[in-house]
Amino acid sequence: MKAKEVHEQVEASKYKPWQIYLLTAAVLSGVGLYLEIGIVTETLRMIEVSLSGWSWLAILGIQGVLIGFVAEFLYEQGDKYAKAASSRFGSKDRTLLFRIGVMTLASGVLTKIVPPALENVTEYLVVQTTGAIIALGILLVHEGTSDWNTRTEWPAIAAGIILAFVPSLF
Repeated sequence: MKAKEVHEQVEASKYKPWQIYLLTAAVLSGVGLYLEIGIVTETLRMIEVSLSGWSWLAILGIQGVLIGFVAEFLYEQGDKYAKAASSRFGSKDRTLLFRIGVMTLASGVLTKIVPPALENVTEYLVVQTTGAIIALGILLVHEGTSDWNTRTEWPAIAAGIILAFVPSLF
């Protein structure tokens, strides 16, 4: 099958082409790592080395996604204003100070814990963190959506999960 025919089939599918290509790359990388195929391992190492200067951006990205989940959990949005814990503090000003304190604390904890944890548990820091950002980011975007059809996003979520976890398994 020619590359153009494959691309036409990908374009004709009900998924976004980038999701299919990302899932294909993730599956091939995972299988290549499992089977210890040298070209796959070396390609991932080359990608990691060439992007290592951007590892700080990947770490900031995962921290941002995690902070997003904290904010989503703490701050239910209503028609009037964000109302999490609003009744306990008596005023919007005190509620604002509480929220700033909670988010500062969460940000501090994530800043102290996430970077060293990622560096200790990942062999491919940028690749694996990017996979986690993709999977968790899509979940975060759709966190409050009641009518979200997960079938439209599953290739990207699966690719992100594969990229985030499979390299650490082998």
